[in-house]
Amino acid sequence: MKLLLDEMFPSHAAHQLQERFGRDAVHIDDLGLRGAEDHQVAEVARAEGRAVVTENVADYAAERDLVLVCVLKRSLPAGGAQANALSQLLDRWIRDNPRPYVGQHWPG
Repeated sequence: MKLLLDEMFPSHAAHQLQERFGRDAVHIDDLGLRGAEDHQVAEVARAEGRAVVTENVADYAAERDLVLVCVLKRSLPAGGAQANALSQLLDRWIRDNPRPYVGQHWPG
């Protein structure tokens, strides 16, 4: 599963997913999409076959044909440990869900 991390998460998390876990992950910044409308982010994710990793679940409510991985930042450590915790959480989620269904996922 390929991932697109939304802008509320540190870009370093995508880089850790690539380097440490060999995952195909990019951050909004990598694609020049910072500040883009959510429907534009969803379009790019669909075109590239990526799941969107976001905290803003309501912003993607109208997107019916998207894999949405919902992570609340408050469930992650603050500061520099956040990228590491997020990358580990997402790697574990990918291993547990190699073929995720379209819709919302809440990794724990």
